[in-house]
Amino acid sequence: MAHQLDLPEACEDGFTYIQDFVTEDEEAFLLAKIDAAPRWKALAHRRLQMWGGECVGKTLVSKPLPPHVTQFPALITRLEQTGAFVASRHGQPNHCLVNEYLPGQGIMPHADGPAYFPVVATISLGAPTLLDWYRTKPEGGYDPTPAFSILLEPRSLLITRGQAYTRYLHGIDARTHDSPEQVARIINAHALAQTTRAAYSSVVARRRRVSLTFRDVERVQKGLG
Repeated sequence: MAHQLDLPEACEDGFTYIQDFVTEDEEAFLLAKIDAAPRWKALAHRRLQMWGGECVGKTLVSKPLPPHVTQFPALITRLEQTGAFVASRHGQPNHCLVNEYLPGQGIMPHADGPAYFPVVATISLGAPTLLDWYRTKPEGGYDPTPAFSILLEPRSLLITRGQAYTRYLHGIDARTHDSPEQVARIINAHALAQTTRAAYSSVVARRRRVSLTFRDVERVQKGLG
């Protein structure tokens, strides 16, 4: 079931949150494919894979997306059917960034940049986490206190669009546990499973999470392969 999430201030568009966008069997299949991949790109505090090619500036040097997102499970078709990318140049995502987060790892507040159509679709695998959102300042920079958070359950899909995409930065705080005080600022409590809400009534230890972040890069150059 899709839930529209309201921002804490008036915005013309925002978020859609969908529980169980993939099944448990599909989640296990995807994680097995990810773990079997021969190449990870190691960053300072996490590692990642790039499916569909690599962005050079504002251009995607494209490669074919792997069959485990185009055939089974047919994630590209499912994402297209949500209507999230209907106005994008290609009508569907053409790139996926795979990020692995271990306990104590995160990502600094950031924006996704001008290379992409302003819609992001994020599928979460493995463990839940809190995604924090920060207001940008007219003079530059951002407010270091999160304006709100979204709790991402395993197998869920979060679609970010419009002013939620352009007016906020997003990040994951690098910590090993999430507390009820941190969960208190989430805006999707009504969209969570009862078991999730019950678990986060006390401190929850983080576990390994893998995110699949799908975007449509509007400028494409054919690569090799």
